[in-house]
Amino acid sequence: MPGIRVFLPYESVQVRIRLGYGTELSRIETSVLRGIVLLWLSRREPGETERAAVPAERAGIGLSTLVDRFNLGERMTLDLIFDLWRREYVSLDLYRGLVAPTPDIVRIFQAGGERELEGGEYTLETVDLWFDRVSGHLTGRAGYSHPPSRDVVVPGDRLFNATVDKVSGGAVVRAVEELLRERRLDRSSPDEPAKPQGRAQRVLETRIVPAALAPAAVRRAWFPIDITAREDPVSGDLRVTAAEDSFRSAAQYQRIGRLLGQFIQQRPRHAFAAKVRGTAESRLADPPSLDRSIDKLLALTEDAQTAAAGTRTALHQQLEDAIATTRNQIAARVDGEVQVDLVRSCADHREAVRSVIRRAERQLVIVVSSLRYEGVADLLPALQDAVLHGVQLVLLWNRRRAEAADDRVDNAFQELRLRAADHHLNDSNVLVARKPSNVNANFVVADDHTALLGGYSFLGKLDRGADHLAAVISASGSGTCQFAGELLRWARTAAPDAVTAAAVRFRTRDFRPDPPPPASAGLTWLPLPTPLDQDVTAADATARAWALAWRRCTTEVTRVLAGRTLPSATLVEDTGHRDAFWDGLRAATRQVVVSGERLSSKVVNKRLLDLVRERVALGTRVDVFHRYVEKGSDDARLELAAAAEGSSALLRSRRVEATSRALVCDDDAVIGSFDFLAHEGFHSAGPGRRLPAELSVRISGGDVASRVAAELGGVSVAPRRRTVPALDGVSTRGHRLLAELDACTDPAARADLVVDAVGAGSSPATLLSELRVVGASTDVLRLVTAAALRGRLAAVPQDLVQWAHWLIEDLWAERRFVEAWVLRLSQPASPLPEALCFAGAAAGTDWVAEALSTAAVEDDLTPAVAAALIAHATSQVLAWPGGPRSVVRADVAHELREVLRSLEGTEGMARCWRRLARAVVDLPPAVDDPGAAALARVELLKHRRESALAEAWEAAAEAQAAAAQVLFTFEVGIKTHGRLFHPNGLFGHLQDIIDRRDLTAAAEWVQRPEVGNLPAFLDRTSAGVVAIGHKKNTIHSTKRWAYLNRLSAVRDAAQVVAAFATGNSAEGRHQVEVTRPFAVALADLWSHLRADLASHPAPERHLTDHALDSMKDILDWGIRERG
Repeated sequence: MPGIRVFLPYESVQVRIRLGYGTELSRIETSVLRGIVLLWLSRREPGETERAAVPAERAGIGLSTLVDRFNLGERMTLDLIFDLWRREYVSLDLYRGLVAPTPDIVRIFQAGGERELEGGEYTLETVDLWFDRVSGHLTGRAGYSHPPSRDVVVPGDRLFNATVDKVSGGAVVRAVEELLRERRLDRSSPDEPAKPQGRAQRVLETRIVPAALAPAAVRRAWFPIDITAREDPVSGDLRVTAAEDSFRSAAQYQRIGRLLGQFIQQRPRHAFAAKVRGTAESRLADPPSLDRSIDKLLALTEDAQTAAAGTRTALHQQLEDAIATTRNQIAARVDGEVQVDLVRSCADHREAVRSVIRRAERQLVIVVSSLRYEGVADLLPALQDAVLHGVQLVLLWNRRRAEAADDRVDNAFQELRLRAADHHLNDSNVLVARKPSNVNANFVVADDHTALLGGYSFLGKLDRGADHLAAVISASGSGTCQFAGELLRWARTAAPDAVTAAAVRFRTRDFRPDPPPPASAGLTWLPLPTPLDQDVTAADATARAWALAWRRCTTEVTRVLAGRTLPSATLVEDTGHRDAFWDGLRAATRQVVVSGERLSSKVVNKRLLDLVRERVALGTRVDVFHRYVEKGSDDARLELAAAAEGSSALLRSRRVEATSRALVCDDDAVIGSFDFLAHEGFHSAGPGRRLPAELSVRISGGDVASRVAAELGGVSVAPRRRTVPALDGVSTRGHRLLAELDACTDPAARADLVVDAVGAGSSPATLLSELRVVGASTDVLRLVTAAALRGRLAAVPQDLVQWAHWLIEDLWAERRFVEAWVLRLSQPASPLPEALCFAGAAAGTDWVAEALSTAAVEDDLTPAVAAALIAHATSQVLAWPGGPRSVVRADVAHELREVLRSLEGTEGMARCWRRLARAVVDLPPAVDDPGAAALARVELLKHRRESALAEAWEAAAEAQAAAAQVLFTFEVGIKTHGRLFHPNGLFGHLQDIIDRRDLTAAAEWVQRPEVGNLPAFLDRTSAGVVAIGHKKNTIHSTKRWAYLNRLSAVRDAAQVVAAFATGNSAEGRHQVEVTRPFAVALADLWSHLRADLASHPAPERHLTDHALDSMKDILDWGIRERG
């Protein structure tokens, strides 16, 4: 957790901006431009056809004519015309006051493409942004006008020297966009989302107001930041770490921590330093890095898998912050990718410098820690060629303040100026700092694409006898090199005088008119999961999909990082070297190589040796190379040698004839002018003196670290290769669908959500697979599958075939046999037998006997299929499912018995199914009307006749009342309902029967033909109540379906009542006596049927189980009769 929250002072910076409105022409702009085009086209010359080419010399339309035509007023008309003129859609003749559309606009309007035109309206503003002199961060957000306490405010100091001219154009645009978002927020309700106001604004241009034109009074605002101060128990150094989020860049957070730590070290008695020191902990956490951010993100993702209800909202916010930080770090890593070449010998070093000089086209910036004539004379021809080709030369020199340049050096550069003047070039192209720059850095930058940096001062002494390691860093492609740009900004800041600093070109547009986009612009990220609105009540599948969606986003981050093969380069400044040294030693697991010019006891002491022994004990290889031993540091050299002798071969220390200054820790290498073995990284000098600036390059990734180790003389360890994980998890589409379905209860709206989700992606099969992984309900899978197959049944895509088969099997298992059969017709390869499917779909129709006959004569008839056909045929004979008739037709029943006879001899079928088929065949046809199931229901009801009859009457009355209360809002529905429930209507007559409790009349009512075929009767009634020729003479299909269900419920309730009347006739008593033995036999067979059914395959078992369920009434009657 952060130790303390401090406040950074931000200064106001004025920026002039140009804002555009909307992404396309507004309707009024489109209308005005269309009017201009039409008026201009209507003025055709005599004989010119409408399709003739547009003559460029045709006269325009007068401004007064447009004012009169549009009737918008002079001011608004002129504003609109000038907006269109600025977009180059029209041309103006201000002398004659004429307007004409450009030829391209005429062609676009003739082709109907005006929607492609961008808007021309804009406004100019001067806004105040906020700039931090500590980190160099520019923002448009609102800060605190008064900090809560002065003790936690970062004071002003010369260390905090960031300048606004180093801010990139992209950062200014982002700050302006932040300001615009702040404006759109509703201040009265900060918890609500921003409300859109008018057309969308676009930042078209930004320009920082020069300091000379800015107001003298500078406003301030304070922005909070959480920092942690820790004291390293090994080195005793105080480390300040800023908590990272997506507000600033990673480099800015590192700069804040580095400069605040340096300020506290130099001014320990300051109130702010004392406040921060009071919160310091005596330990050192792992440094913030990309690997640490990924580890944190992975840990949070794993927590999401098991997060408890009610905690997911807070965890979602942590995941959003973590992934935003990680993505920003990856983007910075990608932007910093470079090509790296290493040079070591003095000759190679100087030749590499000449190569960099030759690559310069507009500017050459050289920074050296020492300046001698022999070094200048060696490179003077190359510098002269560059200057004579128009390249600007900027030179910063020497690390000592009091040192002066040699007269011969001044004469050499003066000669360069004169030669430039002889070639008609400006002598200001050769800029040498007027005084020493107080820098301990050595590099050369060609334009913004190539740089060489190392510890060798190539403009100093030649020093041909020693090797100096340096890195030549160039852009990975044909674009810019971000590291070179950072060096240019650093040189601009380090320049000792304003003239030299102002001359340094550092912006991309200074070198090329059309700067390419940064490399990170090519990164594409998955959309983030949405938070769970129903956190506590979210379904398990929804919560699992949310967690897996986060896993997918995390996996994408690791895949992107693993796919980057080029190294990335960043600057290491001043005290950052000390942090890099100790952090690298502490975190290294495979290799550490330290090379310096001098070995000093200030660095090589007991603390360092203990840490080195600890790393060696863990298996880390450590190599230490030096050239000289500092005076008074012999004991340190001996202790290091003793440690090497007392350990295994993993620790080596030796003297070499090289002055390379470098550090290798696993896959990271630091190369520069900083001597890691002689300098602690900071001085305890007073605050009024600026110490020599130290500068190095940190190169991460690729094989650069192993190459540097080999160049230094160490053992090259192969770089760690990241494995590329599979992109598993659930996409945001599946997660959002489940979350939205959880919060939606309206069936129509749920269907719309499913259709939108299926249409939003490229492959519905992927969405279905993800929903299955998270355990989505069958209802959701059924809806999504149906939406995916809609319109595709004629040619189902290959990836949806398995889902089409699944839907057929699911509908079949749900006993929706007709729907399964319709879908089965489009899928010939479905595992569900077609003949069996047709037999199930034909239940209750005149085609059922034909369907069963066809299925019974199949060549590959299995015992399970035969058993299913026997059960299905039996249910059709004994318990006809309904339809227009309430009993099975005699000829259909006869054919069904013939099918049962043919199936009796099926080989391999259990004996119980044969006995069932024989029992149905032997049952007299006289019982088919009303059917064995109806007789069984009557007999069962006789045992509770009185109470059951009363319940049946009540159920009929409730069904009748529910149907009578249906309200329609259209004419045909109102009239149809009125006729049906009129006292003389079909259901009005039933109401009278229910009121009188007339059992005989109820039995006669259910036998009426209209009751047997309600759909046809409803359609005839609807057509009869409306005048002939009326367009709407039927009820709409959706309303008809619901209304027909109500009427069918009334009919079913009346049939239950009428069943009580069948037991009174003699014929009914005879049917009961004949059917009773069959019911007892079915009860005896039932356990055997169920036992054999358990071994049947799923498709056959579902149909058989459905058929047996329809005979439950007969079973219950048989059990009662058996006693």
